[in-house]
Amino acid sequence: MKIQTRRGFRAARNATVAAAAVAGLVLGSTGAASAEVNDQNRIVSDGNEVIVTQEDTFIQGVPPIGGSPLSREWFHNGRGLANIVGPDAADFEGTTFQFGYQVAWSASVDGAIGFNWASPDPTLTAKSTETTKVEPVYEVDGEGAAKLDADGKPIQATDSEGNKLFKETVTDTDTMTAKMGGILPQLSAGVELSQAPGIAEVVVAEGEFDGDFKEVQIANVHGAATGVIGQVSVRPFVRAITSNGDNVTTYGQVWTL
Repeated sequence: MKIQTRRGFRAARNATVAAAAVAGLVLGSTGAASAEVNDQNRIVSDGNEVIVTQEDTFIQGVPPIGGSPLSREWFHNGRGLANIVGPDAADFEGTTFQFGYQVAWSASVDGAIGFNWASPDPTLTAKSTETTKVEPVYEVDGEGAAKLDADGKPIQATDSEGNKLFKETVTDTDTMTAKMGGILPQLSAGVELSQAPGIAEVVVAEGEFDGDFKEVQIANVHGAATGVIGQVSVRPFVRAITSNGDNVTTYGQVWTL
């Protein structure tokens, strides 16, 4: 599947090359013994406590299989949980569970970060949201056209102290749903990268549940990025959104690749 950002996913090649083959995504309700709690957050919703947790998180960067110095690859293992505790916990309905990443990059050349995976749950969706792109601000003339230097390149604007100016833009939310065609539904999610530094949020598993407990266990989720210059940072998160709109998110540590 191809996603479209506001600037557009310029080439299907990006979606193909940057999409990561993700295996081992399991939605279930089975607990684990002796799990290491990495991060946790909670809110009170209608007199019940909503708790989100990440356990046994480990993200390992590996040499890119294609050998390109502009590529990054990583594998993620861990577990995300949502617990509802209180007098009406068992009666909760329509709570949305999300698992995903915040990703950041320093610079890119026609780059992209992507994920795709198989899941036995055809109701799952994936999103790329809140994509923040930082781009230079250029000087303009009286007609609004960019001023050029002696080499014909746009002149970047500066403040009164000579610091170069940048602007931030946020893309619209794009949603991808399951695509039937194999033994299991295939889902894809990804973002196109700006040349300047940027941050994006990618929800790689989203679904509703009823009752007081939900768990997503992952094993060797494979992520990949192409066309990146410098490091890529990844921060996993788990989020629960109750049917009345209350929202709680727990963010893990930043892993630098």
